[in-house]
Amino acid sequence: MVLRSTQRLLGAAALASLTAGHALALDAPLAADAHTSTAVPASNFGSAATLNVGGGATGLLRFDLGTLPAGTTAAKLSKATLVLYVNRVGSPGAIDLHPVNGNWTESAVTAASQPPAGGSSLFSLALPAAGQYMAVDVTAQVKTWISNPATNFGWAIAPALTAPATVAFFDSKENTATGHVARLDLTLADQGPKGDPGPQGLPGLPGAPGATGATGPTGATGPQGPRGLTGATGPAGPVNLFYRRNDSSMAGNVRAERTLACPAGTRVVGGGCGHRDFNDAAPDIKINFSGPNPSTPTTTWRCVMTNNSSASRAVQIYAICAEASNTNGP
Repeated sequence: MVLRSTQRLLGAAALASLTAGHALALDAPLAADAHTSTAVPASNFGSAATLNVGGGATGLLRFDLGTLPAGTTAAKLSKATLVLYVNRVGSPGAIDLHPVNGNWTESAVTAASQPPAGGSSLFSLALPAAGQYMAVDVTAQVKTWISNPATNFGWAIAPALTAPATVAFFDSKENTATGHVARLDLTLADQGPKGDPGPQGLPGLPGAPGATGATGPTGATGPQGPRGLTGATGPAGPVNLFYRRNDSSMAGNVRAERTLACPAGTRVVGGGCGHRDFNDAAPDIKINFSGPNPSTPTTTWRCVMTNNSSASRAVQIYAICAEASNTNGP
């Protein structure tokens, strides 16, 4: 791979501009050129000074793309131009340029062994006058070969289907008289080293909430939690108390009981009994039991007393009652 001279470009100013634009102009080496002839199908013309086209002759040429800079990709190829020098014109017209679909060698190819042509052909390329250069844009085909090097078998040059009588002679690399060898001019874009990552962009706006999914199955009941702390005792509610009393006479030397019931809708919450007058005779009365009546404990107070005197004594029993909605008890 060699740099084209400034004379073959646009002069020193153009080369400086190309360098400033980070592009590289190269020539791909011509690896092989020859022509075949159906008039002598077994003959090889790899050492001929011209590439003959027309009158039963087909020109062949292949360029070496393996010398491109390491890492060259099809994306880096900006332009590829095939340049041919027209040595003579036997019959003016036009040519077609076809990719070759098989391998061939300059020293052995003949009309009998020539591989077929096809693919992305270029048709009806106008043939200039003798002594002129012919330039053809072949960028698309060269990109294909860069991406798939194994398919690079070069081009076949034949009379155009629209001008089958065309006859032309192009300089080959063996031509020492004029020396205008076919060349493949390449312009590569220098992409440079990969830059540092840019700063992260701002977060996008939140998306709209999605639809509510279906309710899943109810999970198993978990274990019972620990018992909570006992709450504070609430304020005492209002209590309506009633005091009831009953006096009676108790014969001497007997033990007897007295009971006193609370009014309906109330509960007994306390009570007592004893000598009625609390005088000198009071010690004669002994209280054996004083409390809720076992048979009706919520409504009746019961006292069991003994009169230790031979004389009768006045005794009393009293009960303290409360409205049933404001009390708790057995």
